[in-house]
Amino acid sequence: MISHESSFKMVIECKNSEIAQIISKSLEPENKQVDKNTTISMQVEDHKLIVQLESSSSVSTIRNTIDDIISTISTVESVYKSVKS
Repeated sequence: MISHESSFKMVIECKNSEIAQIISKSLEPENKQVDKNTTISMQVEDHKLIVQLESSSSVSTIRNTIDDIISTISTVESVYKSVKS
């Protein structure tokens, strides 16, 4: 069996730190449901959310996890815009 470790880093630039914090908090439940071979860490720096994913899962599992993260971010952004308008 081939062993591999993949790493993915995503930096999301937000309009302000409040939005970055909201997105970070909304991703917390998502991160707890990740398989045992995957870890996700997040940190907010000013108006940026940094998401780091490390995994030894299959590429398709990693891709699905990244898709879930992006989908959650998109949903939060839409809700935030509708609430603030």
